[in-house]
Amino acid sequence: MKPQVDIFSGFLGAGKTMLIKKLLNEKAYGKSTIIIENEFGEIGIDADILKESNIEVKEINSGCICCQVSGNFSEAVFEVINKYVPENIIIEPSGVARLSEILKLLEEKKFENKIEIRNIITLIDIQNYDVYLKNFKDFYENQIRQANKIVLSRSQFVDENKIETTINSLKKFNSKAEIIYKPWERLKGIDIIKVNEKKDKNEVSVIKSTISKTIRKEGNHNVKNVFESYPIELVYNMSTEEIQKKFEFIESSNKFGRIIRAKGIIKGTDGEYYQFDYVPREFKSRKIKWSNRKVISIIGGELNKKELKELFS
Repeated sequence: MKPQVDIFSGFLGAGKTMLIKKLLNEKAYGKSTIIIENEFGEIGIDADILKESNIEVKEINSGCICCQVSGNFSEAVFEVINKYVPENIIIEPSGVARLSEILKLLEEKKFENKIEIRNIITLIDIQNYDVYLKNFKDFYENQIRQANKIVLSRSQFVDENKIETTINSLKKFNSKAEIIYKPWERLKGIDIIKVNEKKDKNEVSVIKSTISKTIRKEGNHNVKNVFESYPIELVYNMSTEEIQKKFEFIESSNKFGRIIRAKGIIKGTDGEYYQFDYVPREFKSRKIKWSNRKVISIIGGELNKKELKELFS
């Protein structure tokens, strides 16, 4: 039986890793599941989070799957198939990857009869939907158009009118995708990835038929012309409250650049390790079992690295 592939796409900070972890913890996947995890930037953090679920992670850094590391991506998929013979493959591409180009790679002849794409999921941060659609339309719209499922994150923080207007907007880009909008705590993991055989196969077929045309129209792109990643190694311990205040200060100032995502691992003043995630207006942290580093990865545009370094040093 061919491995079943689920792709979890979504812009920076949409919640891809947290959704995958929810699915793993709820045992929506069997034990024979492999994750191919790709991060934009020079360091990898999400893989450490996923490894807590005792699932193998093949990590690819220094660019998005669809451009700088497309060769490594193909090698990783073949390595996973041949070495582990999994029943399921979860692919989590960089938040700034074009979903159409990832699908194009997976549909090359060399993958014929090797894998079967089951779900093409795009996560949308409903709180930042309008801002990201306006400022990053090129990447954002592509991820929406290619999905056969769209999952809204942070819907518990907005009212019904915002949910309705966002769904109507999404349907203008992709009228065939199933849109899942309930807060995640009210959803079972298996309900997110389960397939309506008749409906989903037809939808995937329509999506596949439009991929090559979409690629020709868009042409080449260079993610690093739009976004940059800046890793900062921490030399001292700090509490989660302290680092949260630093990001609140960043939001109130214009001197640090345009920061749209940050994540990292810190060692608290209590001696415990914590993983944190930041998007504009939201900071979350949680205790993790262990780590061998203290690091922050900041993603955005026109970053003032000198000011950022001084703030966290």
